[in-house]
Amino acid sequence: MSRVMPRCRNALIALSAATLVAACGGGSSEQTGRVSVGLTDMPAEGLDKVVVRVTGVAFKREGTAPEEVEDFTPRSIDLLEQQGGRVAILFENRPMPAGKYQWVRLLMDATPNVEDSYVTLETAPDDRCELTIPSGAESGLKMNRPIDVPAGGSLALTIDFDVSKSVRRPPGLPSELCASGYILRPTLRLVNNADVGAIAGTVNFDAGSPPADCSAPYVYLFEGASQTPDDLEDAEWDAPGFPTRLPVELLPGETTGSYQAAFIPAGEYTVVMTCDADTEADESLVFIFPDDPATDGAVTDGTVTVQNNLIAEADFTVPVPTP
Repeated sequence: MSRVMPRCRNALIALSAATLVAACGGGSSEQTGRVSVGLTDMPAEGLDKVVVRVTGVAFKREGTAPEEVEDFTPRSIDLLEQQGGRVAILFENRPMPAGKYQWVRLLMDATPNVEDSYVTLETAPDDRCELTIPSGAESGLKMNRPIDVPAGGSLALTIDFDVSKSVRRPPGLPSELCASGYILRPTLRLVNNADVGAIAGTVNFDAGSPPADCSAPYVYLFEGASQTPDDLEDAEWDAPGFPTRLPVELLPGETTGSYQAAFIPAGEYTVVMTCDADTEADESLVFIFPDDPATDGAVTDGTVTVQNNLIAEADFTVPVPTP
């Protein structure tokens, strides 16, 4: 089985600052540890801003009632500014009782008819579209992921939003309008910064520029080696984690695009790219597999191995369209 081997350019810079906290438990007692939590986002397309009003974070330790982090400072965060490994720190190096925790809850404001959380569109960046949460506005966004706060040590966590799956336009509303507001059905996951890496790469076009039918290319990530790629259908659009898709950043006038997915749990993934449009319906997409630098550009099966705190690279070449 051929693989895209990780060419590890550097220790993952985006993770270094957060992971540094995990090496500094200084002064903690036997019964407490220190916890840091940040917020990041998988890339999305078509949106100019996705601003969420975060009002708190709660933890549920085994055998105790849920508790909110004390003295939390509420803040508005643009999720689209937290991409490519960037993180908004919610709190840092906070003492917490050591032990096993059952879940983490992110508390947010998204009250109907109140401008607290909102989105703006690339087509109308000056118009704020209200963002509401049909369920969870009062109870918060719960992540059922067990975590272990080490006695005398530290733990750095990141909450990873997938905006492309989370933000929905109301049914029947044209893409350039927001009179009825937008809906946030959060798709998010909680990761330990010590157990993640990243995948990044470029998209090159043999024709010298993107073909007319490739104005919005996407890279898809599937969990596991040598997976058969497919489109995202109804259930997968709402599911956290993988499969997921990433827009390829292609600046005006440029002929080479790029992408990056950070905070990816260590393991094997299948990475492919497509120029075809994907909706929530069942569609047949044409996928392009990554080049293999070890075999002079021969196409691989798309398997990429992610290692902790390293960037694995997978580059793509889009062939000249067949006449």
